Amino acid sequence: MIRNLKRTTLRDQCLDGLRAAITSGQLHSGQHLVETELSEAFGVSRGTLREAMRRLEQEGLLVAGPRGQLSVRAIDKAELGHIYEVRTALEVLAAQRLRAQPDHAQRLAHLREALARLQRVEGDLGEQIEADLDFHRTLCEQSGNPALLTTWLSLEGAIRISVMQAGLDRALRNMSADRHHLIVDTLERGDPGEIEDELQRHMREAVARLVSAYETSDADS
Repeated sequence: MIRNLKRTTLRDQCLDGLRAAITSGQLHSGQHLVETELSEAFGVSRGTLREAMRRLEQEGLLVAGPRGQLSVRAIDKAELGHIYEVRTALEVLAAQRLRAQPDHAQRLAHLREALARLQRVEGDLGEQIEADLDFHRTLCEQSGNPALLTTWLSLEGAIRISVMQAGLDRALRNMSADRHHLIVDTLERGDPGEIEDELQRHMREAVARLVSAYETSDADS
């Protein structure tokens, strides 16, 4: 449940709380955000809440309606495919660039740290989602290409929405540490073709699980 925020940086804590509520499905796709309810739930002023909501709109988690009211973004199956097509290309490039760096061993060590975090938090829903995103963000950071990282970050809001819409059972299977071990092991071996194949396989499996949520929804309707 959404809880009052006790820390001193209320704007950042409100931002984190809203982001987590969307990613976990407490706030669902298409839901209008009611400022009075949320400001009371988080224990912050409506001004602080609005600042956090504006940031989430920039991140692609919220969208404005005709009258300016913000609601949680919804992604259809076609858009999901487009997003993951771009994400796959970015992460394949990131992995290949990482391996090509002269200090690739050092860069791989950072990725191993992100993997270790993912292993530690398995079973803790909120932490596992954040650790999975951190792993893929770290992969892009260690590519040595700031433009690549910026482009990946522009997709992060949509990735969070896809997690929420798929349902947490499907999403968490995508986030298992074992699946990510394979990426790191392939990077350590260093074969460019194998690296590309592994990242593409990783993303194909992820998309298949996410898309199955739409198919289940269609069958139920």
